Amino acid sequence: MQSRTKRKSHLHPIRITIIAIIIVFLAIWAALAIANHPKNQAEQTTISIAKAKANLKHPGDFFTYNREKTYYTIAGENSKNQKIFVITSSKGKVIQVLKQKKGITKNDALTQIWNKRNPKKVLKIALGVFKNEPVWEVSYVNKQGHLCYELLDFKTGKIYKKL
Repeated sequence: MQSRTKRKSHLHPIRITIIAIIIVFLAIWAALAIANHPKNQAEQTTISIAKAKANLKHPGDFFTYNREKTYYTIAGENSKNQKIFVITSSKGKVIQVLKQKKGITKNDALTQIWNKRNPKKVLKIALGVFKNEPVWEVSYVNKQGHLCYELLDFKTGKIYKKL
């Protein structure tokens, strides 16, 4: 009789620990879901706009660009199977529809930054609009630990602005 009571009391802390771990996991999952909701909502809105205004059929990469204004870009293919980028304003207006072959790729932009700057870490790349021109914005941490931004002209790959 006594060994059964000891076994029950021994299992009680294990159950409490498992329940606590589950509660912490669920709290973290809920916090991440809430934090990502605005991004997910912006992506779904951008896809809907691109489907309606640019005949986007197969959405791909999604980018958020923040300079003087916020722009959202969705990559994908249109109804003619052409690879395109659709850039929208944060207010939901289509700003530009670009054929991907008319400019440098995301990988080209990243390769250029790695070859010229050799950063410690690339933080983000996004396609957006700066002074009415499509640009790739690459943010990175340089070897000295400083935060850097470079805007590369989408069409030519030339450095448009370095911050």
